[in-house]
Amino acid sequence: MAEQFKRTIFDTLHGHIVLNRVESRILESAYYQRLRWIRQLGFSFYVFPGATHTRHAHALGVLHVMHRILQATGLAVPDEKFFSTKVADEKTNFHRMMRLAAMLHDIGTLPFSHTIEIAYIQHHREQQRVKTPKYTANHETLGSHLILNTDFEGGLTRILIEEGIDPEMLATIIAGNSKNLVANQLMHSDVDADRMDYLLRDAYFTGVRLGVYDIDFLIRSMTVYEDGQDQILCMREDAMTVVDSFLVSRYFWYSQIISDGTSYKFDLVAAKIYQYFLENGLAYSFDQLVDKVSQNPNEYFTFNDSYFLAKLHEYLAGRITHPMIRELSEMLANRIAPAQVKSGPVRPTLVQSDEHRKELVASVTRAAEWLQNEIRSVDPNAWMIFDIPQRDVIFTKNLDRCQREAKGGDVHRLRDPAKILTRDNQIKLIVEVPNSLMSILSQYRNFLPRIYISPLLYERLEKKKIFEKMAATKF
Repeated sequence: MAEQFKRTIFDTLHGHIVLNRVESRILESAYYQRLRWIRQLGFSFYVFPGATHTRHAHALGVLHVMHRILQATGLAVPDEKFFSTKVADEKTNFHRMMRLAAMLHDIGTLPFSHTIEIAYIQHHREQQRVKTPKYTANHETLGSHLILNTDFEGGLTRILIEEGIDPEMLATIIAGNSKNLVANQLMHSDVDADRMDYLLRDAYFTGVRLGVYDIDFLIRSMTVYEDGQDQILCMREDAMTVVDSFLVSRYFWYSQIISDGTSYKFDLVAAKIYQYFLENGLAYSFDQLVDKVSQNPNEYFTFNDSYFLAKLHEYLAGRITHPMIRELSEMLANRIAPAQVKSGPVRPTLVQSDEHRKELVASVTRAAEWLQNEIRSVDPNAWMIFDIPQRDVIFTKNLDRCQREAKGGDVHRLRDPAKILTRDNQIKLIVEVPNSLMSILSQYRNFLPRIYISPLLYERLEKKKIFEKMAATKF
């Protein structure tokens, strides 16, 4: 029997997770160990004290879920081949590649996960008004760079090459741009390994069960449909209800926990503070992260949640002079939530069309400008955080949108939509199946505009009946 390498880790959610040699080497790298110090849900622990779980554990969970899906769909190889240090045939390499893609999909995650990424994205947009930034600022760009450009001792590229893994192919799979449709679906789709882990993990650690679904049933329902030389990941029709359940759970989770009220207000406050740091050269620019910090394993390791907190503490000690940033910093440090304005058009709304959304965006923007003027008349130095999400919370893309994206091609070869394999061996999008909830619910999306102000200012505006005036005004 060929030489084998196995390393076992125990996970709270999935139990024992067994790693092969390349996975173990990556686990011990500074790049991956950094994920121990990045919270999965940003500042959600301000509202849900148990939500201190990390990207490190989540990525291992995604690896495990990926392995289970590969086994269920017949895409996995037996353990004696997978854990062998000698075997390197095409199917074994695919199995290893997919697990590595799952393990490394968040390697470029920024401090407090998407919290600080908001600041980098907003700063990137501001830069675009005056110049063309060198890189697109997001965690995917940084993660891809780490996989492709760290060919030195301790670097991910070096480890992958030494273990016979093609970094270019791996980065393409992680990005969801592989020529292999199934690989793309497993990494980026309505029902992918990433979402399957974080919904259960986030529900477990927050104690809020909105994201719970039957993972065993869902995985057992998965199959690969052979269409000529192509393969398409599907769920069997007799398990369609569990797919509906999964998509409903994800919608409710994002609507209630991630996007509206609760902890997201603290994420936006932290992002606003960090954006000030970026604008004033007080934190790594994205170009610095890619060109310099990513090339130094130890320096990149320190770019975690503690990096932001250390700067916050430093400026709290007396170096912040900007009145808005000082107030926001003190609020964040002392867990003082900003007040949310939900008046007039600035409130969660279900939308059914792009036209309806455009009307809402215009109306909400006018309302925000109106409120900003009212605020200035009360306190010229007062601040307001106005946020319109780039993406709405959806159950899944509706059929019209899928057809537009297919541009006249086969909608069943789109990467993202969930596919159902019918009892008569036909592929349908879940939104095409008449008795699927998604055939109806896909028409709706949750539009969640947000305005936050200081609690004291909110009281002043309330006494002046500004919100009553706002509610009565047509924008």
